Amino acid sequence: MSNADITDSRGLAISAPSADVVERFDAIVRDLYYYRLGVIDRLDELLAEAPDLALGHVLMGYGLLTEGSAAAEPKARDHLERAEALPSNRREQLHAAALRGWLDRDDTARVSAWERILVEWPLDLLALRQHAATLFWTGDKRHQAELVIGVAGQWGSQTPGYGHFLSAFAFSMEETGHYAVAEQAARQAIAIEAQDLWALHALAHVLEMQSRVDEGIELLEDAARFLNDYNLFRGHLWWHLSLFRHARGEFDAALELFDREIFPKSSTFYLDIQNAAALLVRLEFQGVDVGAARWERIAEAAAESATTCTLWFTAMHDVIALIKTDRQAEAQATLDYLHSEGAASPQPALAYDLSQAAVAFYSGRPGEALEAMLALRQRHGGLGASHAQQDLYDQIMVIAALKLGDWPRVRELLKARLATRIWDEPSWQAFERGSRRVDALEDEAGVRAALRWALD
Repeated sequence: MSNADITDSRGLAISAPSADVVERFDAIVRDLYYYRLGVIDRLDELLAEAPDLALGHVLMGYGLLTEGSAAAEPKARDHLERAEALPSNRREQLHAAALRGWLDRDDTARVSAWERILVEWPLDLLALRQHAATLFWTGDKRHQAELVIGVAGQWGSQTPGYGHFLSAFAFSMEETGHYAVAEQAARQAIAIEAQDLWALHALAHVLEMQSRVDEGIELLEDAARFLNDYNLFRGHLWWHLSLFRHARGEFDAALELFDREIFPKSSTFYLDIQNAAALLVRLEFQGVDVGAARWERIAEAAAESATTCTLWFTAMHDVIALIKTDRQAEAQATLDYLHSEGAASPQPALAYDLSQAAVAFYSGRPGEALEAMLALRQRHGGLGASHAQQDLYDQIMVIAALKLGDWPRVRELLKARLATRIWDEPSWQAFERGSRRVDALEDEAGVRAALRWALD
């Protein structure tokens, strides 16, 4: 059956054999951004029935690259080549160009293609969410915010998929410190779909950055009834719940979440590794004995995946787990991989430098670790991730300075962390109160409390 341009629910033309195929593709995109289970299987089935669906092959390529593993790239390239060989319209060709740029590590080409799409077709949900997601992992929070603001005027409550726009808007606003706007958009998205994980995630971040711990626990404990009905992203919501428990000093509850939900078994999914390692590091900095078995579980996954992972923020987490379990050969192989990849790209080069600092820290050389991380301090964000995730860098530096007995540096680093939570006059006043408490710190217990934001 020959293809024709058939419009989707937002009026965008798709080269497809039938309206049914377009409707099913539309539903796949919708459910993909709701993190529902079985989406890729449904896309596989659709492509088996409609192998000439060019945008379907592009979406499959996007999905494979989102796994963050070089091992997925050959399959993604195969889908790209299929898409490029098929009849397609200009928007679909730009999607293929974005996929090619992604595969070729050509960020300029990838960004240019998606932004051209959004200039001409601002209701292209696929371009919007994929572009926003990759900007998140390249660390350009301002660009991410500009992206969603740029199309906001074209979206409205009657637009199909409006909740997906709102959740993307909410998260980008949160990451740029516009917490009231972010909270409003996240709650609007949740009103549209109560189980919108990305909107819940955005709201959890707002509550984290504003130290609204009780509200965060209430939000995520309520979500606990359905989280495990969704794909692996659910683990990150469980991680956020563990951070709120950690902030309360409920370390046993945080460890229970680790064992039951965050990392119950070895997983090579990059976000699982990030969540797990980051939580154990935070707990150890609170004086908690997390046990060797938990680190072994993470290290087992890191040993399998670290030398193919292409989401570079994960690298330091991998290396920490490998060093903590005395897997020196695997840690060195990871560093060699980062060094090799870093010859052509700044992100793996930065990941290499930060991973080297982690090796120094966990090998009993806190001075070397602190010096290295301070030198990189203004570039830490270049590996992407949220403010909450990036806080791991600051916590390591604080503990390194504490091990050195460098109290002026401890206090300076803790006050710099507090400065990330200023957004209005009351929060400025809270910063001033917190700063005075930090200046009065004289013992390790006080530092641990400060790392939990427990200064009031």
